Amino acid sequence: MVELQPGIAKLEFAMGSHGLEWKGTEVVRCSCQARLLGVKPGWSISMINGQTVMESHQVWAELNKWKKSGKKYFIYFVKDEATIRADQAKADAERAKKEKAEEERRKREESERRIAEEAKKKREDDLNKRKEEYWDKQQAGKEAPAEAAPAPAAAEEAPAENATEAPPAEEGGGGEAPAEGEAAPAEEEAAPPAEGE
Repeated sequence: MVELQPGIAKLEFAMGSHGLEWKGTEVVRCSCQARLLGVKPGWSISMINGQTVMESHQVWAELNKWKKSGKKYFIYFVKDEATIRADQAKADAERAKKEKAEEERRKREESERRIAEEAKKKREDDLNKRKEEYWDKQQAGKEAPAEAAPAPAAAEEAPAENATEAPPAEEGGGGEAPAEGEAAPAEEEAAPPAEGE
């Protein structure tokens, strides 16, 4: 079935029984090919294979001619008001369904795009955070040896100061020196008996 305008149908019939019954040019009953092609009672036959028909005898003459020819032929029908309205309602429903499907597809694509952008941003943030942590560790590693180097120098200075202070204490002959002197004779006394054995 080929749709030309909302109220006109162009249908291709083959040789043999067309299945149409009409009064004037209006179809009153359908069977065989006409029924299979979707012709409905109430439609009007307008043209048969390019030949306009206005009366019942013209329809009969043209249909007989083409039925016996053994070739395919086209019949143009003008639909009735009820069929036109039904077709328009069907077309409107299909259009609404397509629009709804398109809207859902757009929403889904928008959602997927938003999710992809969020994932990309999160990956970039994680990468930047890891870079910052890496550079912070690198900076901390450079600063630690720089701070550690003056500390040993300070440690070296401290023993030198203690060394200069310690000898005067030994020379002073205070309480510390006699304690050392006393300990030495005790050790000497303990050593000879060990040799005698």
